[in-house]
Amino acid sequence: MRNIIAMCAALATAGAVSCTSVQKDVFVKNKEAFQQEIKIAVVPFTDPPGPEAAGSGIAVTDALTNEIIRISNFTVVERTQLSRIMQEKSLDATGLTDAALTDIGRLAKTDYIIVGSVTDFQYARKFSNAFIPKTRLVFKFRILDTRDGTIVGTGRYNLETGKYAWCGCCILGFYYIPVALVTEENKYEQLDNAAVDIVSEINSAVQKRGCLF
Repeated sequence: MRNIIAMCAALATAGAVSCTSVQKDVFVKNKEAFQQEIKIAVVPFTDPPGPEAAGSGIAVTDALTNEIIRISNFTVVERTQLSRIMQEKSLDATGLTDAALTDIGRLAKTDYIIVGSVTDFQYARKFSNAFIPKTRLVFKFRILDTRDGTIVGTGRYNLETGKYAWCGCCILGFYYIPVALVTEENKYEQLDNAAVDIVSEINSAVQKRGCLF
C-alpha cells in the first residue's frame, strides 16, 4: 500500500511539473552598482483588463517586496511611503510616466524603483475544467535609477499551468482532478511562487551570491 501511495505522489509531482510552462528573464546593466548597499522601492504594478484580474497588480507588488527584502544589501522602502507621496501630489500610479515615477522615487529617497504591469492573470479551478485547470500569469517590469531616470534593468515572467494537460501528460487528469476538486488552492499562490522565482533571478543577475536570507 505504501508503495502505491509513493508511486501516486511521484506521478502527481511529475504531472504538475510537466504541465507547467515558465519563461523568465532578468537583465541588469550595471551589476556592480547593485552589489552596494542600496535603497529600492516597488511601485504598485498595474492590473490587466477585466474584473477577474483586479488586484493582481498589488498582489504581485507585495509578493515581490516580501522577497526583495531578503536580499541583504537591499533596503526596501514601504509601499505606504510611496502612496503618501502620490497622495500629497494628487497622483495616481496608473498612467504615470517614467519621469514622474522617478521623481516619486527620489522624494522617497530611494536609489532605484521597480515599476511594472501585470499583462495577464487568469485563475480557474472549476468542475468544468477539472482535467485542465488554468493559472496564467504574465508580468514585466523595469528598474529605474532615480538619479537620472534611466532604465538600468528589465525583467519578465510568464507562467502557465495545465498547458499540455490536453495531450495526456498528466495521465488524464490524475493530478489535476484532486487539485481542482478537492483542495482549495490560494488564488494568489502562484504569484508568491513567481516572486520567489524572479527575485532569485535578480539576485543571480547581479552576481550577489549568498545574499538571500
